[in-house]
Amino acid sequence: MAFLDDLLGRGEAVRYIARRHMFVLVGNILTELLLIGVLIAAGVTSQVAFPNRSIAGQPVGQLVMIACIVISLIVLLSAVLDYLRWDNELFVITDMRVILVRGIFSKESLDSSLEKINDVELRQSWIGRLFNFGDIEILTGADSGVNVLPQIARPLEFKRRMLEAKHDFARGYSYLDDPPSVSAYVQPPAASPVGDIQQTLQKLADLRDQGLLSAEEFEAKKRELLSRI
Repeated sequence: MAFLDDLLGRGEAVRYIARRHMFVLVGNILTELLLIGVLIAAGVTSQVAFPNRSIAGQPVGQLVMIACIVISLIVLLSAVLDYLRWDNELFVITDMRVILVRGIFSKESLDSSLEKINDVELRQSWIGRLFNFGDIEILTGADSGVNVLPQIARPLEFKRRMLEAKHDFARGYSYLDDPPSVSAYVQPPAASPVGDIQQTLQKLADLRDQGLLSAEEFEAKKRELLSRI
C-alpha cells in the first residue's frame, strides 16, 4: 500500500478498495497447473515410447522429460506472476477520485476525478452474476483516465460506493458533519400565530427533505408546534 499512500494528496482519504475477483486468479492458476500436468505426463510418456532412441548420445525420452520440466517451471513462474499481478492491481475510490493501480515492479496508475464522472456502466455475464464479479466502465468528460475496471469483485458494491463518493464530493462533504440542533435553524416564539407555525413547519419539512433533520425529529417538533395552537 506504500505506492498508493504516495499517490494520495493532502487530506485525501480512501473510501473503498477492490480487486479483481478471486475467480479470475483461480481460473488462470488452474489452467497453468493443468498445463504443467500435461507436460509432466508427456515427459513420462516419452520415456516409455522411446526407450532405445537417442540423439547425440542422449536418450530421446530423457531429453523430452528435461524439456517438459523446464517448460513446467516457466509455467509455474507464470502462475506466481499471475498472483503478484492480481495482488498489486487495486481499484481505489477516494473522496476525490477513482484510481487504478497496477504493476509488480514497475508501477502504473490511472485516475479519474469524481466530478468528471458522467455515467457508470456495469456488465455482468451469468457466470459473473453467479460468482459476483463484472466489468465497470466509467464514462467521463475527459479522454484520459480510468475507463474500464475489468472483472472486479462485488461490482454492485463498488458502483454504489463510487456514486456515493461522487454525491458527497458534489455536496462538499459539509453535510457529513454533525448537524446543528433544530433550534439553530428555527426559533419559534412562545406564542406563535397559526400563520407563523405553518411557515415554521414548512421550514422543518425542507430541512427534513435535505437530510439535515431526521423524520423522528421532524415529527417531535411538529407535535410541539401544534400543541401551541
